Amino acid sequence: MPSQDGMSTGPTVEGAYEYYLTARNSLRIGAGWANPKVEQEHSDGTRQVRIGADLLHNWEGGAIHPFVGAGVGSYFLQPIDNGNSLGPSNTRVGARFLGGVEFFTAKTFSVKGEARYDAVAKVNGYNPSGLSLSIGVKSYF
Repeated sequence: MPSQDGMSTGPTVEGAYEYYLTARNSLRIGAGWANPKVEQEHSDGTRQVRIGADLLHNWEGGAIHPFVGAGVGSYFLQPIDNGNSLGPSNTRVGARFLGGVEFFTAKTFSVKGEARYDAVAKVNGYNPSGLSLSIGVKSYF
């Protein structure tokens, strides 16, 4: 859900590796891709790729583990016109704030829901900041 006026929601895909520093604190390194669209012309938008790291804290509570976190990343932004890249891409630094819940279905497997807000510096008057909601799976090894 982009903050920029005139933009609509679009797909988001993320992948990460999470390393536990302690039982309740972890470092997550990952990459993500988002493609919010222009409301009036859905073949236009701004592709966003994030490479970053987040620190997370969880509260263990049986099968349910709520968590919060924050991090920083590099955001690669590419305007899209009629499905094609338009002009040069831009890179901005941004912050991420997140929270969610993990539901353990087995000792080493969970399903999780997460909300993330990315606060990213504007580029040419465009505000790439926004909220993402996701559902995913996590495996421990």
